[in-house]
Amino acid sequence: MPEDAGRDEGLEGEGDASFSKEERKPRGEKRPSSVSEGVLQPVKLCKAELYKPPTNEELSRLKETENLFHSNLLRLQEVFQDKDNLNQRYHRKRALYLTHIAHHLAKKKLFGSVKFAYMNGNHLKPMVLLQPRGKDAKIVTVRLFACPAKDVFKPSRLHPSKNNIRTAWFTEKDSPVAGATEPPTPHYNNSILWDLVMESNLVFLSEAASGFQGMRDGCFSGFLASMLVGYLLAVNKINKVMSGYQVLRNALQFLDGDVTMPTLIDFHEAFQVVFVDPSGRVNLCADMTANTYKQIQFEAKHSMEILDDKTVEGFQLVFMTPKPLIQTFDHVFHLRHASKLQAACKKMKLLNELMDHGGNYVAATLPFLLSLLERGLAQRIMLLTHTLPQTPPWSINTDPPQHKDVGSLSFGLLLSLDFATRILERGPEADKPEAVEFRQFWGQRSELRRFQDGAICEAVLWDATNMSQKRLIPEQIIRHLLQLHMDIPESSICYTGALLESVIKMGREPSGTGEEAMVNLVRSYDDLSRKLWNLEGLPLTVTSVQGAHPALRYTDVFPPVPVKPDYAYHARIKDRESLLPLAEKPCPAYIAPMKGKDGFIGVVIGSGQWPQDKEAIKRIKAAFQVQLAELLHQQHRLLCRPSPTHTDVYKDGYVFRLQVAYHREPQILKEVVTPEGMLKYQDNPESQQLELETQHSPFLTSSLHGSPQVGFLRFLHQLTTFDWKNSPLIVNLNGELKDTDYVDIQNHFVAARLQLPVMFIATPKDQHNSVWTKEKPSAQILQRLLVLALESLRSLEEQLMNPLGSQDIKIPRHLEAVDRPVKSFSRGMLKADAAVKTFSFPVVDYDPVQCYLQELQEAFSEFALFFYDKYGGEVIGVLWKPSAFDPQPFKASNMRGRMMSSLNKDPLTVPNVEAILEDFGILGEGLVKSVEARTEKWSI
Repeated sequence: MPEDAGRDEGLEGEGDASFSKEERKPRGEKRPSSVSEGVLQPVKLCKAELYKPPTNEELSRLKETENLFHSNLLRLQEVFQDKDNLNQRYHRKRALYLTHIAHHLAKKKLFGSVKFAYMNGNHLKPMVLLQPRGKDAKIVTVRLFACPAKDVFKPSRLHPSKNNIRTAWFTEKDSPVAGATEPPTPHYNNSILWDLVMESNLVFLSEAASGFQGMRDGCFSGFLASMLVGYLLAVNKINKVMSGYQVLRNALQFLDGDVTMPTLIDFHEAFQVVFVDPSGRVNLCADMTANTYKQIQFEAKHSMEILDDKTVEGFQLVFMTPKPLIQTFDHVFHLRHASKLQAACKKMKLLNELMDHGGNYVAATLPFLLSLLERGLAQRIMLLTHTLPQTPPWSINTDPPQHKDVGSLSFGLLLSLDFATRILERGPEADKPEAVEFRQFWGQRSELRRFQDGAICEAVLWDATNMSQKRLIPEQIIRHLLQLHMDIPESSICYTGALLESVIKMGREPSGTGEEAMVNLVRSYDDLSRKLWNLEGLPLTVTSVQGAHPALRYTDVFPPVPVKPDYAYHARIKDRESLLPLAEKPCPAYIAPMKGKDGFIGVVIGSGQWPQDKEAIKRIKAAFQVQLAELLHQQHRLLCRPSPTHTDVYKDGYVFRLQVAYHREPQILKEVVTPEGMLKYQDNPESQQLELETQHSPFLTSSLHGSPQVGFLRFLHQLTTFDWKNSPLIVNLNGELKDTDYVDIQNHFVAARLQLPVMFIATPKDQHNSVWTKEKPSAQILQRLLVLALESLRSLEEQLMNPLGSQDIKIPRHLEAVDRPVKSFSRGMLKADAAVKTFSFPVVDYDPVQCYLQELQEAFSEFALFFYDKYGGEVIGVLWKPSAFDPQPFKASNMRGRMMSSLNKDPLTVPNVEAILEDFGILGEGLVKSVEARTEKWSI
């Protein structure tokens, strides 16, 4: 069994532990003459002594814990010699012993699979996995651990401050350096102590679980979690009469608090996280990083909040809902090639840590890498965590996996919204001693800058000119620090913080995602709002101005872009101060006003002089629109176009659509007089639309915060996993809904399910009607939407979390799927900053494609569904409705798009497909290039 094999790569090599090389002769130790040179011979023992089976008492005590851990123990007796705790001798003998056992069991017909795996990811401690033959192979796995008797090694030799890996041996030098002190090897020592106390710890758990149903309910199947419950029981934080849920809450509260383990200075100096076992010798969390423990605390805190929230299904969210890394953290990045950490060990002079971890450069460098990034990111993050890929089991006839084969390391960043996008990192003043350390940490990025308070300080300025680039400042920091301090090239880092933004960038230089455009729009809207408030001469009082457009709350994917009409494409109608597109020129892009369900500018009028008749109200509003346009033009020289229902205002290249609102109008529209003369209130499409625009849309005023990419992934996950058929989606805006409201919504939903929309969304202002989804989607469209969302989520997660799949992650797309309006529709328009004044009103709200689509739907909705991308698609997709092709009885009033069937004796009609396709082209003359019939996909 070789001693140098466990060194793995050291600082240069690429190998891993091997059980076949020749072993070197231990220094300072004589061997019997009968021993062959280079071969270490254990003391000869009979088979009964080599494997001593547990006693009946031990089996009884371990019976319950066997159900918890599904493992068996093999106890090694007198295989070890006095100094086998040094230089990985213990680990090699243990591995050799398990190798012998594994090959022996592989010959038995009882087992269908015999493999090796690493215990807790420690490459020095393999274990044997056994699976039976037959149908139970996938559900039963027996894990064999080998552990020595508890008194094989003196515990004092394995103290965290002791050294058990000699530097000269590890670096393959003939003799140690004179006067050099050996560094402590706490992780190595702890790995041996873990085996020494394994049996006693299982006995401790057996006694804790005895008569404790709450511990055995299934919530604590992991070893560390079970040991934590045992500890809480030992210190009287819990008792055996508690239920599993009560035990869980106490464990979460313990983790959520500021946990201070026993004050053991030696442990805390050697390890980042300390959880000492009952023997007081072993740190059960020796291999856990501080970042992992912070994540546990973070998750425990939020789990408690969810369990305490009576308005959600806490158990479902905490225990049944997966939390992929890509959906949990704002930014995720992957270190593609773990082998790059080998060079980092050498640059950061981590020889001692490398020795302590048995040559595992990933485990040796990870705490330093995390500490480096935490210092650089500082206030920008609330949490930095990591995941290590699990080494899969391997056949007993193949070599074990090497460190370089571990794959990629993944890291997650939970950003602080207040600091994440800050472009300037201010350091100490230039004459302070800390300035030298600041320059060393940031390298060439650090420079002297004078600040407004007159101080001259070291500072780092990051390259970011728009919000899209500011969101990726953490990426700049990470790439810079890993290259500077650890020699990790940028090509080895795959950062997936904003990969999806490329499909919505506006195409300007520097390219952004529209946030700056929305800022300009909001600024123009605020100015218009002030002008409306201060208008003189209005017959009624303006009580509020409400903007409900998505761009005004910074949530519009493609915000309106300020443009000016190009007079080369238009003719001017002087008497109406309007522009008309020239017939000989291509149709210019139309200007979309902020209106309709996308949002509008509501001018709310408060007065007791309103009539109570709906027709009279409409006339009053129409007259008010005319006077509003005249006053805006007279007092502020704004181009206005009034109509009976709204007034369009052209300002700063935008078109704002103003609508007058009277707060009682939706109620008046619902009034119906029965034949008996009774007045009752009944919803109708007109009242519902007005109610949606004036009473629901204005409440959506909050901006969305956080990572757009994570928000989109969570949206897809929510859409695809929610039970739309049997549950209402309750959106508690501003926390206005109480517990009783939730119960009322649920009861109403169950009682009226058949009359409610297929996608039911309840809000504080709309608890029973789901006005947002009342018209659409239909059941068929919802089903197609769910299929599309599920496939999109699967594809995105696969690409975002698989950095080794390709050199660069590319998200394929069709042009018509996510085309940008600014790129597609700019013909006949000038930029807002063009030195041209607009004296006439441009064409507004005229989209030929939408008009054509509306005509198709009105004429052929009984035969087909029509799909079109309003963001610049070049294709209208048509999907036939199978039910429409069932033969129908002949009716003279129902022959549109139909013809007589020649296959039936009775007078039946079927759709006239050829005529319908011809009509598609006729209706779209001048707009439609061709009608393509994909008959190979038809099933009619």
